[in-house]
Amino acid sequence: MNKRILKNFFKDRALLISFYLFNILSVIAFFHLSEPSNTEILYPFSVGMFLLFVYLLIDGYRYYQVNGEIENQHGDMKIYTEEQKAFYQWIKKLSYQHSKEKNEQSEKNKERLYFLSHWMHHLKTPVSVMDLIIQNEKKLQGDREAFQKLQQENRRLHSDIEQGLTMIRMDSFENDLDIKSMDLISSLRKLINNQKSEFIYQSAFPVIDSEEEAAFIITDQKWNETMLDQIISNAIKYSSGRDGSKKIRFHVKQEEEVTILSITDEGVGIQPYDLERVFEAFFTGENGRKYENSSGIGLYLCKKIANRLNHRITIESEVYQGTTVTIQYLTKV
Repeated sequence: MNKRILKNFFKDRALLISFYLFNILSVIAFFHLSEPSNTEILYPFSVGMFLLFVYLLIDGYRYYQVNGEIENQHGDMKIYTEEQKAFYQWIKKLSYQHSKEKNEQSEKNKERLYFLSHWMHHLKTPVSVMDLIIQNEKKLQGDREAFQKLQQENRRLHSDIEQGLTMIRMDSFENDLDIKSMDLISSLRKLINNQKSEFIYQSAFPVIDSEEEAAFIITDQKWNETMLDQIISNAIKYSSGRDGSKKIRFHVKQEEEVTILSITDEGVGIQPYDLERVFEAFFTGENGRKYENSSGIGLYLCKKIANRLNHRITIESEVYQGTTVTIQYLTKV
């Protein structure tokens, strides 16, 4: 029995009980003053209290049933009084309006995401055309600095579009999952090869450090590669802040039930007061003021993807020494 509901019941009925007791005492006093020889008080008072007890018992039962169902959030409840009926109808009306507004807003969001997604897909077309032009010019005239810069900007535009599409796809993440065992090292080689020109342009050289030729993990390959691609892009971008050749190390350590991947760059590093906020959306910190193309979205998406895939992602950094992003994968289910 819920004591809080009973306490509230007696609070709500306190005024009625007070008036009822006052009425009993008034009636007894009236008859006693009318007939001074009539000294009977206990009997009429007992009858009045018994009737009050019966009324409170019935009313309390109905009060407790309704409020108990409200507190337990049951869908259906028994209605006993007109007051309860009025409140129930009012709540149903509010619930209906809320559901209607929620559905309308959901439809608007779907339409907005649909058009935004198509718009981004259209943006990818000129990016691909630009890439073809760059490749043709390379074959005809050789490498030139202007075309290298154009290629870099093209890659940056492509990366930003992919970030936008990834954010849209996050809303239907569970509908696009294919969890299985895959080779992490093979996946790393593919991602490194895809960004080969960026590595060369920034004088950064990838090094895969693993005791085994293969390292199998449990993940979704597409989403995991989206996360790793963003981390690699960040490592390359922030390595550009230091002169000379730099290394980006991919250290793979296999344990009994987990596989740990550490991606370490030799870039500018992150200030200690910015480190705890790097996974927040749109947070760029001090480095964001130095690198104009920092959006503050990349690591935020990485964190969300890692959480959805049940991977553990952490980051450590030392200013002017570099940054290490560590991801812990399950090796066995």
